[in-house]
Amino acid sequence: MDRTLQDLRFAVRSLARRPGFALVAVLTLALGIGATTAIFSTIHGVLLRPLPYPESERLVALWQTSRSTPGRDEDGTVSHVNFLDWRREARSFEGMALYTRANSVVTGMGEPELVPTGAVTPGFFKVLRESPALGREFTEEEDLPASPRVVVVSYGFWQERLGGRRDVLGSMLEIGGRPTQIVGVAPRGFDFPNGARLWTPVRSDDGNCGRGCVYLNGIGRLAPGATLEGARQEMAGIARRLEEAFPGANTDVTAAATTLQDRMVGTVRPALLILMAAVAMVLLIACANVANLLLVRGAARAGEIAVRAALGAGRRHLLAQLVLESLVLAAAGAVLGIALAVWGVDALKGLAPENLPRLDEVAIDATTLLFAAGLAAVTALLFGLAPALHLTRAPLAGTLRQGGRGEVGAPGRRLGRSSLLVTEVGLSLMLLVGAGLLLRSFARLQAVDPGFDPRDLATFTVALPPARYPETADRLGFLDRLRERLAAIPGVEAVGAGIYPPLGRGLDVLSFRRTDRPEPRPGQSPSTIIRGADPGFFRTMRIPLFAGREFQSADRLGSAPVVIVSRAAARRFWPGEDPVGKQVAGLDLGEDIGAPRTVVGVVADVRSVELAAEPEPEMYLPLAQTAGDRATFILRSRGPASQVLAASRRELQAMDARLPQVFPGTYAELVDQQLARPRFYMLLLTLFAGLALVLAAVGIYGVVAFVVTRRTREIAVRIAVGARGSQVLRLVLWQGIRPAAVGVAFGLAGALLARSVVSGLLYGVAPVDPATFVGVVALLLGVVVLACLVPAWRATRIPPATALRAE
Repeated sequence: MDRTLQDLRFAVRSLARRPGFALVAVLTLALGIGATTAIFSTIHGVLLRPLPYPESERLVALWQTSRSTPGRDEDGTVSHVNFLDWRREARSFEGMALYTRANSVVTGMGEPELVPTGAVTPGFFKVLRESPALGREFTEEEDLPASPRVVVVSYGFWQERLGGRRDVLGSMLEIGGRPTQIVGVAPRGFDFPNGARLWTPVRSDDGNCGRGCVYLNGIGRLAPGATLEGARQEMAGIARRLEEAFPGANTDVTAAATTLQDRMVGTVRPALLILMAAVAMVLLIACANVANLLLVRGAARAGEIAVRAALGAGRRHLLAQLVLESLVLAAAGAVLGIALAVWGVDALKGLAPENLPRLDEVAIDATTLLFAAGLAAVTALLFGLAPALHLTRAPLAGTLRQGGRGEVGAPGRRLGRSSLLVTEVGLSLMLLVGAGLLLRSFARLQAVDPGFDPRDLATFTVALPPARYPETADRLGFLDRLRERLAAIPGVEAVGAGIYPPLGRGLDVLSFRRTDRPEPRPGQSPSTIIRGADPGFFRTMRIPLFAGREFQSADRLGSAPVVIVSRAAARRFWPGEDPVGKQVAGLDLGEDIGAPRTVVGVVADVRSVELAAEPEPEMYLPLAQTAGDRATFILRSRGPASQVLAASRRELQAMDARLPQVFPGTYAELVDQQLARPRFYMLLLTLFAGLALVLAAVGIYGVVAFVVTRRTREIAVRIAVGARGSQVLRLVLWQGIRPAAVGVAFGLAGALLARSVVSGLLYGVAPVDPATFVGVVALLLGVVVLACLVPAWRATRIPPATALRAE
């Protein structure tokens, strides 16, 4: 132990004698370790950390999907009626429940408040093994449509809005305009799904909304001894039996299952793993840089090591002491790296999109600190062991004869330095290619035409409580009057209203049939995205009309049912035909009209769900031919959208002070939300690629400068015997360009092999994009030449007489 402490003190003193070297090495390692630790903390919080529920690994997400074309379906794909059969027949689960994300308007407590809500079936809390802090969860009777309204409130809502009163059970909240009794308080910290603060029963009306209503999410807990694969097979068997028994709604429908954690984070896993691989490359480049620094320093220390060996120091002791110096550097780099990681995690959370799952669980914790410590030990071996072996293997007599200068041209050292440069350049090129592809992809995504003009559009939603607006005519009248008041706001150019507008929240897909075709076989009815729109919707959104007419004020309940279709719908459902004048049946939004609808117009396609997704077939129904219980208003303005939103809120409050604006914002913000994840991935990968490029440039500069320093006498002799400056310049440049060229070749091969990894993050750009590859190679070689040019230019300025006298 005393000897180890003595070696440690010697290592610290040795590094302190060369503060410039130590500072550069520590900063290089800190950047690599800090960036890696920050990304690891994100991956740990999002992907690796178990969900905060007891035995969360046994929680399973359940959903319906197509048997012939299975895929990762979006939320809300379970029928309540099918679920009842699942729960009755499945033996792989000790419990099942359904839930859906919603938002409830709470009134009677000051300003109306929009509160995140989970609509759940009985047993939901039991499946998650979360017992209410007060009261109970829902009973089977409370899940029936006509049952009294009840609610479980979150612990935070209980404390903040209800004063934490112990007698809160049995008291009433006004939710959606209806008195609702509090029957329970959720445990502290519980907010599933999606940050919920209230939970209400689903109350599915199975009589009117049968097996074809697929708007819920399934969750189950595996029974003791059951496996996920066994549960999948059992659920697929139940789905086959339901298909045989109820072909109308279940043809080609199967049940899928995966862990709840994978369901929540599966969409971001590939991108986060790519970022982890990228930052690991940065760390390897940092290690290669420090290894090169140690090789350079080792050449200068060769005499010291030889003298110590001549005085009796054993090779193993010398090797251990050199590795200990590397550990000291790595430890200092880790301490500074952790400080950078703390800042980096805050920066990552600030840059990350709001819809990145489990973002609130990302933090520098004990696991992250342990990872950083292990990383420091591994990096110390990566950058320290090879230079130490080179140094301790040097022949003692030869080194002493040279006065301790070492052999810059020794094949082993030359090969070591070149190999490290090849590694740095190759890894840098791979990162630059990935960043270049994401940059081009992001530019393509930004240039996508969404099919409408999102500029200067303000938007908000109004939800009319049926308790206070029970009649359809009353609700539609309210929306008409509100539209008139909004149109009179100064600065408002146009006002439109709709249901499920493009890129907004919510989506409805309905099956239909053409009345001029035979009835489709079960499961083969065409389906389309359905939206509501008023007469001003298309003009306000600036969605072009290609055929027929837009909606008119006369298209109301009691008038002929009509529909407008998109060009994609016209191409798919009426190929080679003019759809105007044709009729479809089965399309309604809330108000069951029943009669076929006549197509009266064809409008342009829009990117309805994602900017990166091709337009889907869509159909629009007149807003005045729907239930009228909700509408999203869209205002095109000449001034700032924030002013228009504030004025529109005042108009809404003037009509009904208990109605809040739901999801107020601008369409520019909706478009920006679509770009948030691609921008996040692009920015991080570009940052890592830029850091890698700087580190590689510094490494090349350092090696070439060292070579010039060690070959000063040779260069002076060359100049003395007549070598021109251009010849010396080429000689020195070749020291850096040669290994860089080899690194470029290896980097290109690696980028080609890894092309499928990044392809899932690209839009409109091929993984092997010639322009990107050529541009990246040109950039990298340009940086290499610049890094070599300064020491090369200095070499041409060496005075021969001065250099020879020094020798």
